[in-house]
Amino acid sequence: MKRYLILEDGTVFPGDAFGATTNTTGVLTIYTGATGYQEAITNYAFTGQILAFAYPQQGATGINRDDYEAIGSAIKGVVIGENYDLKTHWHAQMTLNEFLIEQRIPGLMNVDTRRLYRHIAKFGNMKASIMDTHDEHAHDQIKALVVANNQVNQVSTKQPYPSPNIGKNVVVIDLGLKNTLLRELSKRQCNVTVVPYDTPSSVINTLAPDGILISNGPGKPEALAKTIDTVKAIQNRYPIFAIGLGFAVMALANKVAVKTRPFARHRINLAVQEKITQDTNIVSQNSVFYLSDEEPLGDLLGTYVAVNTNDVLGFRHRYLPIYAINFDPEAAPGPKDGLHFFDDFLELMEANIARRKREF
Repeated sequence: MKRYLILEDGTVFPGDAFGATTNTTGVLTIYTGATGYQEAITNYAFTGQILAFAYPQQGATGINRDDYEAIGSAIKGVVIGENYDLKTHWHAQMTLNEFLIEQRIPGLMNVDTRRLYRHIAKFGNMKASIMDTHDEHAHDQIKALVVANNQVNQVSTKQPYPSPNIGKNVVVIDLGLKNTLLRELSKRQCNVTVVPYDTPSSVINTLAPDGILISNGPGKPEALAKTIDTVKAIQNRYPIFAIGLGFAVMALANKVAVKTRPFARHRINLAVQEKITQDTNIVSQNSVFYLSDEEPLGDLLGTYVAVNTNDVLGFRHRYLPIYAINFDPEAAPGPKDGLHFFDDFLELMEANIARRKREF
C-alpha cells in the first residue's frame, strides 16, 4: 500500500506501508548508524519521534530478546529504505515488520532516505507525518501539532525499584533509562535503586547512596524543573555521573547555558577527544545538546570536545565530585570505547568514601 512521509515544510517522500497502518505525527529524527535498529527503536531517547534510518537496508536480523533497551517502544513511526523482512539471526523471535505491528507503530519503506537525510541536514529538524494521502488537510494536521514537553514523564518509572547487588550503592535518576546502562552497573556489582525523574532530594538522602547516576532521555532539559531542583540540593553531598539529557540537566543546575543543534545528530561514530590527554574515543550519541567553550562555564570545566565541531560534550565540576558526558558510554548500539566512564564513576565513589572515612 502506498503511503507518504509529509514534512512540516510541505516536502513529500513517497513509500510503501509496513508495520501498523495507522496515521502518525511526530518530530522526524535521522539515525545514521548502519547497525542497531532494534536498540534505537526501543531507546526511550527517541520518545514521540518518527525515526528515519539513513542507512538503506534494515531488518535483516529480525528482533531478538537480548537487544531491547526498554520493554516495548515509545517512538511514533519508522522510515527506512529497504526492508528485509527476515529473522536470519539464530535467536530472533520475530521480524521487524511483526514487531512494529505488535507495538502498533506505523512504518514506511522504499523511501529515499539519503535524500531525506540531506534535506533535514540542510533545513533542520521538523515535524512530520506518515499518512495515506498528502493533500492540504494532511499538511494542516502537521502544522497544528504541538510537540509535548513531558516525554520524560511518559517513560520514567512511576515507582522506585531495586536492581540488587553487593557493591556500591547507586541511585539512578530515570529520565529514560536504557537496559544496557543497568547492565554496566550490574557488571560492576553496583547495588542500584532506580527512582522517578521527579524524586525529591529528601527521598534520595534516605537511600544513602555512594553515588548518583542521571540517565539519558527524551525532550528538553528546561521541562525538568523538579529534577534540576533535586540536583541543586544533592550535588554537594554525593558523586554524580550524568549522561545525555542528564548532562544538560546538570549544566542548568549549575547555571550554565545549554545550546541546541538545529539538526540532531544520532549516530554511532562520533569522535570525542579528552582535552588534557588528547585521547580520542569513538562513541554513540543520541542528543542535540552541547556547551560552548566560547562562553563562561562557571564552576564547570570542559573535559571532552567533539573532534569535528569543538562542541563541549563533557565536563567536570571544579570543586565537587561531579562529571557529565553528552554521549552514550554504554553504546548499545555502537563502539564500546566509552565503557571506561563507568569505571571512572566507581573510582569517584571510592575516593569519596575514603575521604569520608578520613574525616570521620
